Amino acid sequence: MSVQPTPARLRAERLAAQGIGAPGTAPTAAVARMTAVQGQDLGQVLWAIGVRTPGSTRDDVRAAFDRGELVRGWPMRGTLHALRPDDLRLIASLTADRTVRSIARRAAELGIDEALVTTARDATVEALGGGRSLVRDDLFDRWRAVGIDPAGGRGYHLLLRLSLDGLVVWGPTARVGQGIVLLDEWAPAVEPVPDRDEALRRLLTGWLRGRGPATEADAAAWTKLPLGDVRRGIAAAGDAVEHLGGGLLALADRPPTGGTPTGHLLPGFDEYLLGYADRSAQLPVEHQDRVVPGGNGIFLPMAVVRGVVVGTWTRAERASGVRVTVTPFAPLAPSAVRALGAAADRHARWLGAPVTFSVA
Repeated sequence: MSVQPTPARLRAERLAAQGIGAPGTAPTAAVARMTAVQGQDLGQVLWAIGVRTPGSTRDDVRAAFDRGELVRGWPMRGTLHALRPDDLRLIASLTADRTVRSIARRAAELGIDEALVTTARDATVEALGGGRSLVRDDLFDRWRAVGIDPAGGRGYHLLLRLSLDGLVVWGPTARVGQGIVLLDEWAPAVEPVPDRDEALRRLLTGWLRGRGPATEADAAAWTKLPLGDVRRGIAAAGDAVEHLGGGLLALADRPPTGGTPTGHLLPGFDEYLLGYADRSAQLPVEHQDRVVPGGNGIFLPMAVVRGVVVGTWTRAERASGVRVTVTPFAPLAPSAVRALGAAADRHARWLGAPVTFSVA
C-alpha cells in the first residue's frame, strides 16, 4: 500500500486526472477520459469540456455534439451528463433500472403509468424517426397532440423515462439548447454492451481515470451503485488499481502532475467538485455554502488556484464583449489574481470574444 498523499499532492493528482488545463486533447477525448461529465446546464458543460481542452473553442465543443460523438443523457442519479453514446449505453446497463425504480413514486404522483409511457414513446418515435430532431418544447407539442399534458413536471419525467429506456438523448445543438433525437438512429452502437462484471470494471476504472485518487464512498456517491458493486468493479480491475493510504484509490498508470496553469475558472457543477462525496480537499468546509448557497443543489462557477477553490465567478456577455468577475472568499495574493486573469484570457479565446477581467 502506498503512502496517503498530502492534501496538496491529492489536489495536484486530481487536477491531472481530470485533465483540467492539459493541452493536446480534443473535446470527445476529454469527455471519454472522464467517462461522463455532469451536464444539467448546457452552457456550463460546454465550458467544462472546454477547460479540459485548451486551444479548443466553444464551436469545437458544439461540433462534437453535432457529429454525434457526444450526447447528453441521464446515465445515473436522474442527472444529465455529457458522454459518448456507447458509454451512456454501458452505464445505463448498470443503473437505468435502479433509477426507474427510484422515480416510480413521483411518476405515480404525476399520473404517469406504463400506458402513458407507451403513448409518449410511440409519439416520440413518429416525431423523431428518420433522423429528425426537435427541441423539447416542440416535442412536448407533439405529445399534447396525442393527449399528453407535459405541465407540472410530467414532460420532464416522461423524457427522463424514455432516456432511461434507451430511446432518446439530447443531440445536436440548436439555436437555443439542443435537439432531442432517437439514440440508436442518431448514434448507432459501435460495440455491444459487455456483461455486468466487465461493465462494472470499465465504469469504475473510467471513473478513477478521470477523478482519482478517490475513495469507494466517492465512487458509490457518483454512480449511485451499491458499495458491493463498486468493490466488485474495482476488484475486477486487479493490478490496474492502486490502493493508497486513507482508503484512496487511483489507477496505477496515471498522468504526471504539473505542467498546467496555476489558476482556473471552472464552470458550475464541475466534476472537480461533484466527482467526489468528500470535497473538503478542494473546497474548505467553511466556504462550501458560498459555492452552494443555501445547500439548494445549485453549484456556482468556481475560481481555483493551485487546486483550491478560492472564490466564485460570473460571466456577463454583451455585444461589446464578456465581463468576468471573480468574487473571492478572502483577499487574493497578487500572484493568484494574475493566475485567474490568465484563466480569463483562456476563457476569452474559447469564447472567441474579448474579456474584461476584474476581482470584486
